[in-house]
Amino acid sequence: MSTQTQPGQVFVTGTGRCGSTLVSELLREHPQVLSLSELFNHLTDMYRLTARVFPEGPITAAEFWRILSSRNTVNRLLTANGLAPKEVLYRPSPATRFQADTGIPAVLLTTLPHLSESPDELYDELEAAVAGFPDTGVGEHYLRLFSWLCARFGKTLWAERSGGSLILAGQFRDHFPDARYLHIVRDGRDTALSMSRHNGFRMAAVVMALHLTLGHDPYAEEPDPDTERDLGFVPEELLPFLPERFDAEAVRDYRLPVSLFGTYWADEMKRGMEAMSALPRENVLHVWYEDLLAAPEESLHRIAEFLGPDFVDADWERLAAAKVGAPSSTWRDLPDAEREELDQACAPGFSVLAAHGVVPTTGAGTTNKTASTARSGA
Repeated sequence: MSTQTQPGQVFVTGTGRCGSTLVSELLREHPQVLSLSELFNHLTDMYRLTARVFPEGPITAAEFWRILSSRNTVNRLLTANGLAPKEVLYRPSPATRFQADTGIPAVLLTTLPHLSESPDELYDELEAAVAGFPDTGVGEHYLRLFSWLCARFGKTLWAERSGGSLILAGQFRDHFPDARYLHIVRDGRDTALSMSRHNGFRMAAVVMALHLTLGHDPYAEEPDPDTERDLGFVPEELLPFLPERFDAEAVRDYRLPVSLFGTYWADEMKRGMEAMSALPRENVLHVWYEDLLAAPEESLHRIAEFLGPDFVDADWERLAAAKVGAPSSTWRDLPDAEREELDQACAPGFSVLAAHGVVPTTGAGTTNKTASTARSGA
């Protein structure tokens, strides 16, 4: 594909629960931007199946379509049991082609409903378009897909945003060498609190624990009904999360410490900032969610300038800024002991951000241990 005909390429990335969903929704309102939401999250079934989504070597159009149309286990169980996060926009009903019990193609869970009020019809159009793709590497397939969608909707730049996609920074760098990155950062303590209340992130944490306990991912393939799984080492509280024993009520009631998600946030921030620092500085823009809330028009103007001079649009900035609200909860409302544990868990992530000079103008995102460093911008 000629680079002269390619639209602009931007990944809106972050740790998840950082405000990137809001940014994706605001970008959807921009007249020139194709906002692609949750594609790689759903293709990888919450970042578990990355090797399948980014295979090595050339693949056929049929193989690429199998990636896009995969019906993955974790998302299928969450949807079938009424646990799908609100970011999942495809809601099965008698009027929809796909139903929860049989699974919904990954590209249909959020990406296509985010673009069209007739996602089933767009799915058919997309299948026909992909069928004509030549054999090539998977990165080129994705670029052809995004270019086709840009042409279909009359856009000149695509911005893919998957919650938690900072974990894919290495794959993005390898397969999309010309892409730029809009990195949304939120105070890790509020991020962790939001993760702890989000079915997708809680499920991801438990599936990871099952993987470590069993030595394999129980969701990577359908369970064999004729083979009994060895559950000798699985803690009793995790048994309802196994795919063959999935208990929606137990999933709703299960609670994990907020500090666990604080540790996850800090670890992802360390890996993510390392990946971001390897990119040309002009290809990365860090935007704090707290700054977006405090000064929406100014933050949106920075984003538009980063997309390119042709994307600066005062009307879009004004209308989009009016849709920016306030978060519903804060880590400061936690009990003292829980708040202190969370603060300590997030401290390494704040230190990494401060070391790279990524600090908000609002003064958020500092702990007692990092406040003086963050203020100096070291």
